[in-house]
Amino acid sequence: MFSIYIDDSGTSPEHKLTIACGIIFPTKRLPALEGEWNNFLQKEEITGFHSSECLARNPHSDFANWDDDRVKRVFRRIQQITFRYSIKAFCILIYKKDYDEVVPKDMFFRIGESYYTWAVSSVLGLAYDWAVERSVSIDYVFDTADKKVKREIEDALTIAETLYPGNFTGHYSFGKRRGVPGLQAVDLLAWTCFQQGRRARMKQSIHSFAQESWDVYKSRNDGDWCIVQSLSRKGLEDWVKKKYLSPEDIRIKQFKEKLQEARKTKAKKGRSTARC
Repeated sequence: MFSIYIDDSGTSPEHKLTIACGIIFPTKRLPALEGEWNNFLQKEEITGFHSSECLARNPHSDFANWDDDRVKRVFRRIQQITFRYSIKAFCILIYKKDYDEVVPKDMFFRIGESYYTWAVSSVLGLAYDWAVERSVSIDYVFDTADKKVKREIEDALTIAETLYPGNFTGHYSFGKRRGVPGLQAVDLLAWTCFQQGRRARMKQSIHSFAQESWDVYKSRNDGDWCIVQSLSRKGLEDWVKKKYLSPEDIRIKQFKEKLQEARKTKAKKGRSTARC
């Protein structure tokens, strides 16, 4: 049995990239991970870890008075703990401009209304393929999201269940990052991959800590620990040609339409009950 913890970076409207990352841990090793993580938090006198707050030394956070040496040391310590208990990671990067210009609008409707949902769907696919290849089961754990994004994630999982029955329904949950070590661990990976995406896709400069963190992740197991994927514009165009109105795409379209209709019916019944 395995668990994958999934987090995001770059989901704000002003960001030009969106990232979804997942880290796989053997479920039997989670108690040991939790024990070591809690010892780490206690030693550093923090209640939880959040990459962007830590690097920015958010004045309202536990990291307010940290210096560069401490930030760098904590980043490295988190990676050490992550590598000790995890076995695989995935990252999907979406460049929003390409998706806006290449992907038909009704394909967005099928997968989800947000770029993050597209990225999450791809991470789900990679994790599912990984589990099938090894004949193992896997649970999916997400950081607690706002109501709209949570619904989209659940829709993506429901669609995945219709395509691959028995693998998603009852195998996912949402948790608050502050209390879940796996979600705090994947937060650093997601932040790192987002920064690297800015450098690689947008030619922007990034903090030296982000580059150092990226080098550590990418060197793990000779680069095999983490699979990072981002379709080029040409790759995205080819994918759309292959998938658009394919049998699988039509099945997803029909299912999503039924789901939307069921929601409308439920909402109407709810309003009728309220009037009574």
